[in-house]
Amino acid sequence: MIKNIKNEMYKLWKGRRLGIFLLILLVTCIAMGVLVRSIQIKGFFEKEVIDSMIGGNFPTQVLGVIADIVLPVLATLFVTFLVTDEAESGSLKLPLLCGQSREKLIVAKAVAVLIGAMALMAVTYISSNIVAAVFWGSDSVAAALFPNAVIFAESYFALAGWSMIVLFASLFVKNSGSMVGIAVIVLVIGCILSSASPQIAKYEVMYYLKAFVSMVVLDRTLAMAVCGGTVVAFLAMATLKFRALQIQK
Repeated sequence: MIKNIKNEMYKLWKGRRLGIFLLILLVTCIAMGVLVRSIQIKGFFEKEVIDSMIGGNFPTQVLGVIADIVLPVLATLFVTFLVTDEAESGSLKLPLLCGQSREKLIVAKAVAVLIGAMALMAVTYISSNIVAAVFWGSDSVAAALFPNAVIFAESYFALAGWSMIVLFASLFVKNSGSMVGIAVIVLVIGCILSSASPQIAKYEVMYYLKAFVSMVVLDRTLAMAVCGGTVVAFLAMATLKFRALQIQK
């Protein structure tokens, strides 16, 4: 299994998708740091507003901007690269012809996607803290390192749940462009539902993509149950579906 996971991770890295996405997040952190610093210098907002955006608060500001659309779309692209694109090209069938079990193959792809999603979170966390320390000093950044790490970790569980939903859906949608388009539509609908009816939305994982960083009062037990349950349930369904999937090419 470890060898299978390494193989899937190598595909992500060799395909440059992982490296490019991490670079995008690094550039995003730097650009947001420059923007917020410029706003601070020019005094466009009240001091209280600016204080909530700088120093130790900067990493959560960055996460708040990218948590509900950008990160889920990047995770979706991991899935399309490892599943949808391979199904289209016919390479998905090659490991099966070599005797690899379907269960191990889909689980390895799922773990690779989860590791990729974790890398997205980790690079955002590290980059945003470095940018904050450069622009506003290390004192406030150091004081907020642990609380921010908890927020990023909690948000990762929501991203992991979303990734497994996409993995399951990718076994039905045969085109990468269609898969990304459907994902974006679902994410937008999820954002609208979260704003319009949070009491209902809190029972679906998309709500928690941004809820942890939004500082809203949350039932942590319910949140972890929803996120963890989504990962387990959709990974199990993806495994069952992949076992029965007819691969044409």
